[in-house]
Amino acid sequence: MPPPSPRQSGQASISAFFKPKSTPSSIITKSSQPDLITSSNGRSRSTDASSSSAFEPPNKRSRLNNHDDKPRRQTIDRMGKWKFTPIKHSSSQVEGPGVAASQGESRRSHKDEARHEAFRKKLLGSNFAIDRHARNQMQIEEMSSHDPFSPSERRTSALIGEQEAIVINDDDHDEAASGEGTSTVNRFTQFASSSTSTTASARGSKAKGKSKASETDSDRTYTPLEKQILELKAAHPGVLLIIEVGYKLKFYGEDARIASKELNIMCFPERNLLTAMIPVHRLHIHVKRLIQAGHKVGVVRQIETRALKAASKNAYTPFVRKLTALYTASTWIDDLASSDGMGAGLGGEGYTNQPKSLMAIVEQSEGGNGAEDRVSIGIVSVEVNTGHLTYDQFSDGHARSELETRIAHLAPAEVLVPPKLTKPTEKVISYLLGSGAEGGVRIERMETKPDYNQAFQAVIRFYRDQGLEGENGSSTAAPATTSAATTSAATTSANAENTNGTTSERAQQDKTPFMSLILNLPHLSLIALAQIIQHLQAFQLESICTLSTNFQSFSSRTTMLLNSNTLANLEIFRTADEQTEKGSLIWLLDKCKTAMGRRLLRKWVSRPLTDVDKLEERLDAVQSLLEGKSYVLRTLPDLLRGLPDLERGLARMTYGRATPTELATVLLSLNRVTQEFKLEDESTWNTASTLIDSHLLSVTCGKAPVQRYLNQINIKEARANNKPYLFPDPTLYPSLQDAKDNIAIVESELRGHLKEIRQVLKRPSAEYASVAGVDYLVEVRVADAKKVPVEWLRVSATKTMVRFHTPEVIRLVKLRDQHKETLDGEADAAFKNFVADMCRSEYLALRNTVNSLAVLDVLMSLAEIAASPGYTRPTFVRSSNSTSSVPVEITAMRHPILEVTSSLPYIPNNLTLSTATSSPGILLTGCNMGGKSSVVRTLGLIIIMAQLGSFLPCTSATLGIHDSVFCRMGARDSLISGKSTFMVEVQETAEILRSLTPRSLVILDELGRGTSTYDGLCIASGVLEYLLSLGNGMPNTVFISHYFALGELEAKYGEEKIRNFHMAFIETLPPVSCSFGDGLPEFNGLEEEEGGEGGGGGGQIEFLYKLRRGIASKSFGIHCARLAGLPKAILDTAAEVSVGLEERHLKAKRGKLEKILLTKLFNFKIDNQDDPLKLIQHLIALPSSS
Repeated sequence: MPPPSPRQSGQASISAFFKPKSTPSSIITKSSQPDLITSSNGRSRSTDASSSSAFEPPNKRSRLNNHDDKPRRQTIDRMGKWKFTPIKHSSSQVEGPGVAASQGESRRSHKDEARHEAFRKKLLGSNFAIDRHARNQMQIEEMSSHDPFSPSERRTSALIGEQEAIVINDDDHDEAASGEGTSTVNRFTQFASSSTSTTASARGSKAKGKSKASETDSDRTYTPLEKQILELKAAHPGVLLIIEVGYKLKFYGEDARIASKELNIMCFPERNLLTAMIPVHRLHIHVKRLIQAGHKVGVVRQIETRALKAASKNAYTPFVRKLTALYTASTWIDDLASSDGMGAGLGGEGYTNQPKSLMAIVEQSEGGNGAEDRVSIGIVSVEVNTGHLTYDQFSDGHARSELETRIAHLAPAEVLVPPKLTKPTEKVISYLLGSGAEGGVRIERMETKPDYNQAFQAVIRFYRDQGLEGENGSSTAAPATTSAATTSAATTSANAENTNGTTSERAQQDKTPFMSLILNLPHLSLIALAQIIQHLQAFQLESICTLSTNFQSFSSRTTMLLNSNTLANLEIFRTADEQTEKGSLIWLLDKCKTAMGRRLLRKWVSRPLTDVDKLEERLDAVQSLLEGKSYVLRTLPDLLRGLPDLERGLARMTYGRATPTELATVLLSLNRVTQEFKLEDESTWNTASTLIDSHLLSVTCGKAPVQRYLNQINIKEARANNKPYLFPDPTLYPSLQDAKDNIAIVESELRGHLKEIRQVLKRPSAEYASVAGVDYLVEVRVADAKKVPVEWLRVSATKTMVRFHTPEVIRLVKLRDQHKETLDGEADAAFKNFVADMCRSEYLALRNTVNSLAVLDVLMSLAEIAASPGYTRPTFVRSSNSTSSVPVEITAMRHPILEVTSSLPYIPNNLTLSTATSSPGILLTGCNMGGKSSVVRTLGLIIIMAQLGSFLPCTSATLGIHDSVFCRMGARDSLISGKSTFMVEVQETAEILRSLTPRSLVILDELGRGTSTYDGLCIASGVLEYLLSLGNGMPNTVFISHYFALGELEAKYGEEKIRNFHMAFIETLPPVSCSFGDGLPEFNGLEEEEGGEGGGGGGQIEFLYKLRRGIASKSFGIHCARLAGLPKAILDTAAEVSVGLEERHLKAKRGKLEKILLTKLFNFKIDNQDDPLKLIQHLIALPSSS
């Protein structure tokens, strides 16, 4: 507003109200000069502010003179005088005290500038910004510094620091401090808060200004809801809380900032805390995104209902809120309607069929070369989605290769570790699993590591509370004393059982079979189980540990254990280059139609069988499905197609998290498959497979329990998730019927009250109306609205109608809402009891049915693979001698994956090991890119496929039973563990040599490539000779190398131990001085031995990819470099160096032969410096008498 034109003499200007209190040493600046007041005649006169009271209000300005010549222009000029123009001081401009600003320039001294900025902040707020997003960001940064749970250090912004440096001696400050600052967004009180925090007088003041917004950080006042939120955050540290507030889900404090970053949602200040919100119906989507980012997420719900709380004594207190759900990547269970996408999100495409597990790791030092060299490790792994629990205890070396193998098989999404682990174990976990904050596996450290006695007591107490201890199982004494348990924890489970003695027998004599299983766990595994139980109790998933059918040992004598290197090098679960499932063995074999079938197939592939009888059973089943002679077998594909994930649904029912819709889906699906086959028709099945018959019988056994529980629920209401009307039998849960009766009584009273309303309105046809969720409204025409009783409550209105609630309707509706909420609570409890009773009594039968369906699905998948062209059934040779290698005889074997993915036909090869006419060892040499690695990978994959029960891509296969397959291929270093490429090579080789048995298959590819030629040759020769020296205990071995000197071992040990093979090739160009066609020099002497492939000379190379007897003469590395596209100049230089080295080698070889010849023929001692040719000439020239 422009200043007034006329003013009486002595009237103070508006700017005089903003001057500081007068002091003896006041500074005369432009801001303290007399203001120029323009009169109506256009002349200016000066008025000193000191001539009148600085606090006297100005007189009312006179009305503008519309008859003036320039009223509009003068108004604009007066408005322009009040514009604020920021002052930009140059570096050479210094305003000293007492120096007045020049006329026409708006300069201020530093003190005046500070006063002006302080007033601006006081008027507009310290965080004022034109852009609302910038203002919100400033408020967020300020409120984050007040968050008591923020992990970052409190940051002080530049604006706040500037406020604290200014002391305003203005009476307006006192007025602001004396007012009631009830709103946290009041900018004046925010300024007062910042200014009072810097002055002792303001801190000692007892004025009302010390309210919520005007307090310091330590004295900040929170609302009851905020106090409740802070208490929840303090009770659950490290958990990202999603809190239900009314009909919204909110994050608060630092959680809001994290959610804003991870979910890309808005974070804004709300009173004293930062806030972010998500829609209620998208809770599961946002929770999955947060746990995939490595966070631990908790959901806090209101456990009180609106109507019941309104009728209670605590109607005016905040709703009671508790943590009702807790989630991490390993404990998240998808519902049946969603696909199991957790694996894809956490580990990429290569993990889609692997359920993520929770693993607990416990270790104990065994000594060795140091305290951290050899350790005993106990693990327990839980797959929450399926209910499987795997335990193991093993001894591991410094490289922790055994731990790496188990991590590769179990694929944990979360790991529980004790407070301190040995450095090698920490390195392996960090290297393999990464960090949850970086998208890797979440690693949670327990507060303490219990000893065996503490873990034993905790486990016994847990199972006693679950009612699983025997009737006479009152003894809770540990099977061993404290010292004995501590000592035995560092040994294997067998030694631990021996040290227990009779104490263990007495502790187990009164236990149930399930408790006997628990007490027989290895000591370190039992400690890990105690940690798993303690961790799962926070997630309400501890019931998974109460089912004996879920427990299984990782180590088994009837299965083959594939280590992590074999899984990676043979590309069992994912490819080595792209780390995806496509192109791996599991991708080839997975033709399953159900999710539980895919999970079971992974277990079969990772743990091939070593029992011939079980293998023959599987092969018989696959062959019968392939032939399809029985009608039962022909109906199986359609039966399995379209089934939901019954295994996951059964697990959700066990945890009490299933919905009525999921319950109906599981029961209806099981009812469909169990009705397909009848037990009385077993004689007509004619499956020709005992394995299929047994699983069909298991499926039919689930018919009775499924129908019994299916008949107790209303399918229509179950599909609608309507729990109150889910059970049609009123006698099943009487409390439900009581709540329904109460609701019916209230509704009857409402209908009776409607008759009274009709009499009052004199409308016999009046009915209740429901609008926007509000029921029992009485609609009255607008013209008659004044005639209704005054006690009626007006609810809403339109142009034609007005809606009311009578006092009786209000009372009855409140009563009905209370009964409805009671009904909902009783329905939830009844549904949980119904599901719990079903799982308690029929879980084993339902689980067996689901497992049988999974087995049939896997067999159908293997039968589909067997139907591929060129596949045949393997023949297994039984061998009672476990101290000798097993026979392998394969004709026309092909790589199962390459022949599918490659557009070129695969060249088959024949291979025999440990037969009557072949040796257990093969030394394979040949060209680079010649197909050596492809051949040995084919051999390894065929052995694994045969022992999981699959047909093979070959013409015929006669195989013995291998107990392990070891494959060491490729070259890589390990930076995180500080190991070079060669160190990784020899370390993996050492692990193989320690673990192999006579019934193993060992594949070593180019051992020694990571060091110098001579050192690598020595290491390769030493390893190969060590294997050959094992005698009859030598395993089947295929050794790939470019060290052709190793070919001499065939002559040394004989063909019954090792044979030389190479990959065949041909040269397509003549050996005379010609080039490759692109100017490259000729290769001279590529084949230096007679009878070699190509016979001499050099030229263009063509690979045949066929195995041939004999040692190769060249690796053709330069030719491979040419194919890779190296520049011509580099290839020319390499060829010249190659020729020189070959000539030097040939010269040395001739010299050696000549020396031997002279020594043998003439018994002539030759000095190393003599020329053999000259010596021969000298001997020829000698007389015969000499």
